[in-house]
Amino acid sequence: MPQEDKPLLEETIEHFRRIARENRFAENAAVPHDADRCLVCRPEKASLDPFTIYVEVVARSIPERRPALDEDLVAAVNEDLALYGEAKTITLDDLQQGKEEAMEAWRFWVRNALDTGLELLSVHSPTSLEFSLDDAQGHPARERFVEEKVQFITNAILGRKGE
Repeated sequence: MPQEDKPLLEETIEHFRRIARENRFAENAAVPHDADRCLVCRPEKASLDPFTIYVEVVARSIPERRPALDEDLVAAVNEDLALYGEAKTITLDDLQQGKEEAMEAWRFWVRNALDTGLELLSVHSPTSLEFSLDDAQGHPARERFVEEKVQFITNAILGRKGE
């Protein structure tokens, strides 16, 4: 990351991490902040790809909202599976043991959480851009970046290294 982008990016990330801790992501547009220093409001202020900025902000916010693997988080994963028509469910033990089917469901949940976060950022301000994870398809650098963020979230919440 270019050095000149770092202060604004960190400030933007901190703003959204606080919003996530307070469970206010759905109403993020109503949380006061310095819009001129926010890279979600003003992505043109950074030399980075705006998609990358938005994904980074969401990826760093998810572990703030869901800091640990527990029954509530497993229930959220199972709710997402059901919402998308999946009959299977996973257990806390399945995830803790890293069972393949549970990890597949986990990755599905993480990607869905990233996509939902991107949707919520698109309504953050009148100048916010609209992205989805589909915007990474066909762009190898973006695809790699999304996979790195899925792994970051997995490591942060599940406490796994190098999976």
